[in-house]
Amino acid sequence: MYDKQVRRRRLTLAAFVIASVLLLTVYFGEGAGGGLHSVQRGALSVLAPIQEGAHRVLKPFRDLFGWAGDTIDAKQERDELVEANERMNRELAELATLRDDNAQYKELLQINETGGMDAFEPVPALAYARSSNLFNSQVQIDKGSSAGVAVGQPVITGRGLLGRVIEVASNTAVVVLVTDQSFATGVKVQGANQQSTIVASPNNPGVLELTGVDNPDKVSRGDTVVTAGSSDPEYRSYYPRGIRIGTVSDIELGEGNLDSRIRVKPSVDLGNLEWVEVLTRPDADATVAALP
Repeated sequence: MYDKQVRRRRLTLAAFVIASVLLLTVYFGEGAGGGLHSVQRGALSVLAPIQEGAHRVLKPFRDLFGWAGDTIDAKQERDELVEANERMNRELAELATLRDDNAQYKELLQINETGGMDAFEPVPALAYARSSNLFNSQVQIDKGSSAGVAVGQPVITGRGLLGRVIEVASNTAVVVLVTDQSFATGVKVQGANQQSTIVASPNNPGVLELTGVDNPDKVSRGDTVVTAGSSDPEYRSYYPRGIRIGTVSDIELGEGNLDSRIRVKPSVDLGNLEWVEVLTRPDADATVAALP
């Protein structure tokens, strides 16, 4: 039974193949006006409207699928552009940070060449967590005793004196700034050649004042104020000589020296602290022994 069905199918297939070959032979052998060509044209004329209708019916679906594909591609392209833009912004931020750091390093290298710095070993540190109290200005740095930082050591930036270390832990330290009410040190007013003491202004947070100036009338606005230092080993200053502190910004001369008010603007931008240096002393005998 199964063999008969197989033979029947094979005979049917063979008949279709022979018929197809005969039709193709006749089709290509007859002229353009032949019967098969006429049948083809008639079939096309009947099927063309159906094909056009199907095309119109299916066009919205094709457009929908095309729109969906284009939308997916557009979203993917948008995501790639957003990622590329974010990556570029990160790279620009890193380059800006490196540029700023490089500028600060250059300033620190220049100030390290100042006279009187030979007795110190600078330790770079990053400043953070500044106190919000205007009258008790302090900042934390990310270096401590493990890096050789100790209480009393001066701290500078590339633009001048920042303050000195007052507390130390293993990996952090607290620095009191020059604008703190506890700050005071001996200074020299360059140009006027006047010795004085500088303190935080009691009535102007963020401003310094000179006290005990012998000849205040010789001081002018714009004069640079630097640390006086000390050459006496028994009464050594916290700060090396010649470190810039600020610039004379305002002068009020009274009837006497005690009535004079000479204000100094700090050289360091205390609102924008990043890289600083702690001036450590490598030998224990050079430890600061007294107040400036």
